[in-house]
Amino acid sequence: MKIVAIAGSLSQESTTHKTVAIIARAANEAGAEVEVFDLRKYPLPIYDGRADESTYPETVRLFKEKMMEADGFIFASPEYHGSISGVLKNALDFIGARELEGKVVALAGTAGGALGATNTLNTMNIICRTLHAWPLPSMPSVPQSYMAFKPDGTLKDEKIQKRLEDLGKNLVNTIRLFHSQVSYK
Repeated sequence: MKIVAIAGSLSQESTTHKTVAIIARAANEAGAEVEVFDLRKYPLPIYDGRADESTYPETVRLFKEKMMEADGFIFASPEYHGSISGVLKNALDFIGARELEGKVVALAGTAGGALGATNTLNTMNIICRTLHAWPLPSMPSVPQSYMAFKPDGTLKDEKIQKRLEDLGKNLVNTIRLFHSQVSYK
């Protein structure tokens, strides 16, 4: 089982990347092969809807290939101005229902504020459903993420840590369930 994880942040000290790492580690321990497609290492150009996709850089072809091969996804974003980050939205603009239809997605958000990333999570949920994916109902958020992590990359709040770990495990279990009961390819 292949899972592709994407953190919608380009920051070197990204709390969104730390959040994805917790979820990915739990999914890996549950038996999945998880690949983080790091948009810092593989930057995508601004999506412009051009007719000839072969004119995009090689990173676009690689990204779309990874998305197509995946059985499920982890998408996480910081909350920027009440919504998802531009870098994640841009990446998702390169794909469509062809890549996401019938696939399960784990969603998580990070925010600088105390309320968390509710708007970001709702936006990602809508995008995934529009592309015919199956977002998991649990969508954890890491509030005040700039001070939420310990030096080892785990969260200070054990309840949120567990929610992220459970999200990774539930993603794997749900993909297994879908593979055993639903034919979508």
